[in-house]
Amino acid sequence: MQYKDTIDDSRQYLRLALELIGKHGLPTDPLNYCIWYEYASEKNEALNTAINKHIDNNGAFSQEINLQLYNQYIASESESVTNLVREGLKKVFSEVIGAIKTTNQHFSSSEGQLESINASIVPSLSEAELENIVKQIKLEIKHLESTNGSFKDQLQQAAHEIDELKSKMAQYREESLKDPLTQIDNRRGFEKKLKEAIGRAGTDKTSLCLIIADIDFFKKVNDTHGHLVGDNVLRMVAATIKNSIKGKDLVARMGGEEFAILLPDTPFDGAMKLADDIRLAFEGLDLKKKSTGESLGKITLSFGVAIFKASEAIEDFVNRADKALYQSKNTGRNRVTGQ
Repeated sequence: MQYKDTIDDSRQYLRLALELIGKHGLPTDPLNYCIWYEYASEKNEALNTAINKHIDNNGAFSQEINLQLYNQYIASESESVTNLVREGLKKVFSEVIGAIKTTNQHFSSSEGQLESINASIVPSLSEAELENIVKQIKLEIKHLESTNGSFKDQLQQAAHEIDELKSKMAQYREESLKDPLTQIDNRRGFEKKLKEAIGRAGTDKTSLCLIIADIDFFKKVNDTHGHLVGDNVLRMVAATIKNSIKGKDLVARMGGEEFAILLPDTPFDGAMKLADDIRLAFEGLDLKKKSTGESLGKITLSFGVAIFKASEAIEDFVNRADKALYQSKNTGRNRVTGQ
């Protein structure tokens, strides 16, 4: 990648790249910086066309898809992925540092510190390492502010932009863990909190239970009444389950009509009772269309319950709850099965 951009252009591309990385819930690693900086610069028409088409088709950006985009539209046969990504990332941050260094005054001590920051940009930067680099840049901005008053406004603007980027990244990270339809956690949010809950259960020697619930015959609701009604049913189910739990408990939409309920510090019998209470709450509902009063029929849920076993793999824990759910499905639905 060869850019002949002004410093202001480069800073704008960096800002857009970071926003897009956060918006799509991607890790802040060199591969993603390389792809989204290139996209923000609008210099690679084939890459931008491919990404826009993927977005129009409501496609998610996984690391596998990002690597395909990189290999197809950015990497050349003579360049290794590692080298090109490293150099691309170093260029991005070098331009930011360059914006701070550009002044008619000569700051020898700051030059050395900035070069040191630049040298720390290596392959496979983690998000924590990125945060550390941002902190170092901000500290150097403060130092330069105290050294030269005429440069203060420009440096304060740079610091403000960095704070805005950090805030937006945090906001997008949070949004990437939520299901936009139901406003509860999505699968990514659930998996993150499941790992944390298992860690706490191991440290505190407390029980941890998982309920997986699935709306019975949900396809029939969509087919009969349309997807807008189906979406309202999903929202109602999410809200009802959320109102049935408390404290550290968590409900997440795993995808489609499947929901997970994570219950820290809850015994197996307590989890079974909660699942059956929720089942009975739905069994007693008589749902109707607001617009016509037409009955939607009974909406029931099937449940699978599992308690975490010490040293058990996360996948095995979730699979046992899944198996219990499908046992409920296979034995008549609208029931609770524990494992």
